[in-house]
Amino acid sequence: MMLGISQRNNMAYLQQYWSIYVLFTISVLVETIPTCKYIDSRDVEVVCNKNGDTNYVLKRGLVSDNNRTISLSLQGCRLSDVDNDSFKNLNSLKYLDLSQNQISKVKLDSLDSSKQLIYLNLSHNLFSELQPGSFDKTPNLDVLDLSGNRLMLNLGIFDPLTKLRHLDLSNNNLQGKDLDPFLFGHNTQIRYLDLSINDMNDAPHTLLDAVQVLELLNLERCLLKEVPKFAIRANLKTMKHLILSTNQITDLGDGTTFINLVNLEKLNINDNALEQIHGDVFKPLKKLKVIVLRANKIKYLPDNLFTNMKNLANIDLSNNIIDTVPVNAFRGTSVKNLNLSNNRFTYLTDNFALELRNSGAKLTKFYFNQNPWQCACLMALLSEVKKLEITYNSLHYDGKYPICVTTRDVFCKRHDTFNAVFTELYDDIVSAGKSVEEPI
Repeated sequence: MMLGISQRNNMAYLQQYWSIYVLFTISVLVETIPTCKYIDSRDVEVVCNKNGDTNYVLKRGLVSDNNRTISLSLQGCRLSDVDNDSFKNLNSLKYLDLSQNQISKVKLDSLDSSKQLIYLNLSHNLFSELQPGSFDKTPNLDVLDLSGNRLMLNLGIFDPLTKLRHLDLSNNNLQGKDLDPFLFGHNTQIRYLDLSINDMNDAPHTLLDAVQVLELLNLERCLLKEVPKFAIRANLKTMKHLILSTNQITDLGDGTTFINLVNLEKLNINDNALEQIHGDVFKPLKKLKVIVLRANKIKYLPDNLFTNMKNLANIDLSNNIIDTVPVNAFRGTSVKNLNLSNNRFTYLTDNFALELRNSGAKLTKFYFNQNPWQCACLMALLSEVKKLEITYNSLHYDGKYPICVTTRDVFCKRHDTFNAVFTELYDDIVSAGKSVEEPI
């Protein structure tokens, strides 16, 4: 069959086009496969980087079958799935990072040869449910990070992990009311547990009863309306750090709330809606070193709130509406850093800082800015902290901000009956946007 010149040209063009298309397709296919880099000559650490912008199913051959690999990172490689034998024959593997991918199902059957695996990071994927037996092949896990998914947790899923010490379940779709009371029934060795950014309301009171050595519990942004019972049980005497920040807790009116947390060193309840605080609520916390009550609605401080808490060195009460500060509340502490900024008091007790030091405090940093100060009271305090060489927020005292108010009687009126007069004056000048040099 004879072809004309025009037909031959068209055929040549088509052949050239298909050649280019095939080469381009092959190029794309090649680019979508992650490339792996061995960090050292012994293949101890392998890091895989994703090429291109399409998803990839991890298959055997890329990282498998290497007895020398100890650490393997596939972070951010756009993995959409992992085949069952992807990690076959990694007998020395201890650290596996699959975070920041798009994996929705975990198949770790091929890790049966990786009995030494102690670190597994599955965070920021698309898991909604973990399949039964997911961790049967990894009984020696020490650290498990499942944060940033949308998980529902079934009873028994963590049972094989009897050596687990660090568990991160933050930022999932957990509902406290749906959690089984025995979810952590076999995980007695957990020391670090992060449940933040979940809805932990109505979680079972016995949720952590099997845990024996917990040191840190993070319940930040858990929509809590009260301190949850599961977080203050008798078996949690080992806890050193409790985070309850950014919730909706309004009341610490029960003096026995923290009675079991005798070894707690740090308590963070900032950014809640606290109004009521029982004078004895912190008294069981004999080892407490740091307490953060910033950004609440506290108006009244009980006179004995922190009295004789000898280890308490850092107290943050800023951004509340406290209108009276009793010096007795801090006597007998070892407070080194005290933050009372952004409240509503107009004066402090005469020789406030000296009184604290004489009672055992080691006050070296003291913030008291942005309160509706009486000018005479503020000047007296500034003179005191300078004399005692205590650091304060001097940036707010450069003449550019309204820092205090006064009447014609320029002396410090240390009595609550005068508070309303000075707070009203202060609010008027701040709302009017006047400078401090203008007459008040």
